[in-house]
Amino acid sequence: MRRLLPRACLVSPRRAYKVLAIETSCDDTCVAILDRHSEELAPRTLIHLKETLDSASQGGIVPTRAHLHHQLKIGVLTQKALRTTGTSAVDLVCVTRGPGMPGSLSGGLDFAKGLAVAWQKPLLGVHHMLGHLLVPRLSTNGKAPAYPFLSLLVSGGHTTVVLTRSVTDHEIMCDSMDIAVGDSLDKCGRELGIRGTMIAKEMEKFIDEDPSCKFDAGIRMTLPNPLRNKNNRIDVQAFSFAPFLTAVRNNIDRPIEEYTRDQIRSMAYQTQEAIFKHILSRLTKVIELNADKLVGVRHFVCSGGVGANKRLRTLLEENLSGRFTEFFYPPTDLCTDNAVMIGWAGIELFESRSLCTDLEVSPIRKWPLSELLGVSGWRQLEGKDPCK
Repeated sequence: MRRLLPRACLVSPRRAYKVLAIETSCDDTCVAILDRHSEELAPRTLIHLKETLDSASQGGIVPTRAHLHHQLKIGVLTQKALRTTGTSAVDLVCVTRGPGMPGSLSGGLDFAKGLAVAWQKPLLGVHHMLGHLLVPRLSTNGKAPAYPFLSLLVSGGHTTVVLTRSVTDHEIMCDSMDIAVGDSLDKCGRELGIRGTMIAKEMEKFIDEDPSCKFDAGIRMTLPNPLRNKNNRIDVQAFSFAPFLTAVRNNIDRPIEEYTRDQIRSMAYQTQEAIFKHILSRLTKVIELNADKLVGVRHFVCSGGVGANKRLRTLLEENLSGRFTEFFYPPTDLCTDNAVMIGWAGIELFESRSLCTDLEVSPIRKWPLSELLGVSGWRQLEGKDPCK
């Protein structure tokens, strides 16, 4: 296989090196510099910067605005990161290649290509969800969670159960057949009058202001548990979150402004509980139907923006502690989209498989994690076949 750069320009994954990481898959412009100072110790995060597009007034992310946001911010943040850390150049450039919004992805990918050319260093295009999946391994320097492990990836764009056997071997065991859990929580929260850039997070905060709310306000909602109402769908390995928005709308019988604050909090609690109950019921079914594949799998990961929700973490451990010995979550600040996870995933790919990415690549809007190596553009630094 041909090399991305001349041999003299390549950094050996066996010596200390620095990584510049960029994430621009949606509306967050993120830049981080990681110092891989030792094989025995986790890399140090020298700096992590993030600028999030404020889309609250638009009621959602407008792709053209997100694209412009990245164009405006990526250069400024990178310059600040380099100056603050006193870094003149790095040894490896990692950037999100997909999945995500093409306009957003191109802002980071094109900029990263330019840096790789200018510095004559390898470029590594990282799968966004691989970043979420692997980031709990950062603090343990890749030792735990140990392969194979099972992951629940929950965010505004994805709700996926993944069996991971190695850094490049991932089997999708369950996915959403409509919208993602984060999207559902955002839309339901918006119907309940909750506002903000991250509505699901604002809804959790609102609920937690009075944990006793539950049904005290006299509001009893009728909410679904999708895929359990028909015999031929009970064993379907999938999530379905779209029905919750319809159900919330059907439960609101007057303008939301006419409900008391406690009544809205009770509805928010019930909605969040129902959505998480659906996650648990489908996850339990997946584990039941794949018992043979999960032999020896003792570690469970929950990652992604919704993975920061404390109530979801509690429910997972209450319901699955008999099946898994340990549960792993990223630090709260690394649950949402960030560049640190992209840098760490790049390090794992680089050190385990000597992988890098050709300069002749474009953003990938849809990219199943199970087809991580199935796209064009992968290159090997040491002459190995990346698909074996």
